[in-house]
Amino acid sequence: MSVVDKKLSKRLAALDAFPKIELQLQQTTQSGGIVSLVMLFVLLVLASSEVYRWRSIDQKYEFLVDQTRSHEHALQINVDVTIAMDCKYLRADVLDISDTSLAVKEALHASPVVFHTEGTLSLASLMRRNWDMPLDINKLIRDKARERKKMKPPKGKLSARPTAENGGHGADKTIAGGVPNACRFRGSFPANKVEGMLHFTAGGHGYYGSHTPHDAINFTHRIDELSFGARYPGLVNPLDYTLEEGKTHFDNFMYYIGVVPTIYVDNARSLFSNVMLANQYAVTEFSHAIDPENPDTLPGIFIKYNIEPIMVRVTESRLGLVQFTTRMCGIIGGAYVTIGAILSGFHAVNSALKKQH
Repeated sequence: MSVVDKKLSKRLAALDAFPKIELQLQQTTQSGGIVSLVMLFVLLVLASSEVYRWRSIDQKYEFLVDQTRSHEHALQINVDVTIAMDCKYLRADVLDISDTSLAVKEALHASPVVFHTEGTLSLASLMRRNWDMPLDINKLIRDKARERKKMKPPKGKLSARPTAENGGHGADKTIAGGVPNACRFRGSFPANKVEGMLHFTAGGHGYYGSHTPHDAINFTHRIDELSFGARYPGLVNPLDYTLEEGKTHFDNFMYYIGVVPTIYVDNARSLFSNVMLANQYAVTEFSHAIDPENPDTLPGIFIKYNIEPIMVRVTESRLGLVQFTTRMCGIIGGAYVTIGAILSGFHAVNSALKKQH
């Protein structure tokens, strides 16, 4: 080794922040062993809590003013409703606050089916469920992407509208054999993004047309889906799989819905943010039998919806790898420094006591 290398080596050694102690000068003690075991246990507990914290998902809720304009952003309404009546007697219409009326029976592909109640619960029973379970936003986005991939037609082929025959979304689960005794409305349609009412009524009751015989009116119904905005598989809404049974031929079912535009942002399991635009809603239901002689009331199903001006943004995130590593290093280094300080204080007190004796 040259003289220059020796001088450089000595200068680098002088900068060593971790001076070494000769092995023969080190001394092990019983108290040091006990403290080392305690330190190891504390480190394991702290490290386990940090690993759990790193793997857990946090959801942050923010409230914003919805600045989207109604004439630029139509509201998509998705419906899957089965009513225990013949299709020829039923109407499906939307009337909004701007007096725009829209007949949607054709858009909802009304089809005769056999009515049954399997897989449904009353709305009162569903309300007792635990709706506080956090959503898995990443799973919702992945399921939506998978559904879009399935719906994408092969090159050179035209896409077909999903139906019960080709196994698309909402394949008909209501037909179970027998003579059809109900009408199923299933599909989506655009509406103005303003307050409105989707209603199912009998012909000749509220609208012009052939009069429906009173003994043919039965608005017992099941709702397999009622959602607003783009469909997302796995996103369950309050009215999904609910059943309401009529007591008379002149029952009036009212649903009051408050729709809240919602943005779901997934920052937890991807390098880039995945954004999902959806709509949540709260619902209140009221039903009663009406007087057939009263012209101001109508039998039917009336779903009144109102778009809230407040938007909710739900951001899903978790601790980053760099932050996790930094926190782990801080825990380990802090534990060593703390234990070293405790040992130094213990030895100082022990030495002082020995000198007094």
